[in-house]
Amino acid sequence: MIKIAHRGISAQAPENTRAAFEMMLPLGVNWLETDIDMTADGRLVLIHDSKVNRTSNGNGTVNHNSLLGLQKLDFGQWFDAAFTGERIVTLDWLVDFINEHQINVNFELKTNVRGEQQNFYLMRLHQAIHRIHRDNQIIVSSFDVKLLKKFHELMPKIAIGLLIAETIPENIVELARSVGAKYVHPDVNYLTSADVQLLAANQLQVNVWTINNAVAAHRLAEWGVNAIFTDFPKTM
Repeated sequence: MIKIAHRGISAQAPENTRAAFEMMLPLGVNWLETDIDMTADGRLVLIHDSKVNRTSNGNGTVNHNSLLGLQKLDFGQWFDAAFTGERIVTLDWLVDFINEHQINVNFELKTNVRGEQQNFYLMRLHQAIHRIHRDNQIIVSSFDVKLLKKFHELMPKIAIGLLIAETIPENIVELARSVGAKYVHPDVNYLTSADVQLLAANQLQVNVWTINNAVAAHRLAEWGVNAIFTDFPKTM
């Protein structure tokens, strides 16, 4: 079973920062997950929340701030004083990082932009993915079915992961096929072994979030889960 570093090594470093990603290297972790949003001036950055309040010393919405403005904020001190000075990470930096270190990646599309802004977001993502070495495995995931459909039309060869926040819906197979999904990414709190069997019978692999308990990880491995997202990828 694959262990995917959830927002980097986010148990030991502030999530979605260079420190969290670089900590993967000495641990030998070769899969990471991160979230992609867009600034007001059209730059793609790695952040989970739509606002910067929780993970920086600033406030406000990512989409309403320029990259220059966001780069002035501290994205490390909230986690621990040892990480003071961590800056927001651009997707361009991460592409260089994963190319250099041969790391596989799950990009979660995490943005509230709509209309032409959303099309621009997808175009910028398309450009970035084209820079990633062919040997690196890529999954693009989202809860947003319409956004996943648009991405799949744009880059049909990239593997799609459909995120599910609650109980697996009865129409999960139809829903997954509608976005061209290879994977379903369910919340562990709602997943059953029967769900995994159903998905496997329909050629859908299961990547589960977020697992920080070794007993749960072992149970999921027995169920035949393909991968888990975890803050502790070396010890699960």
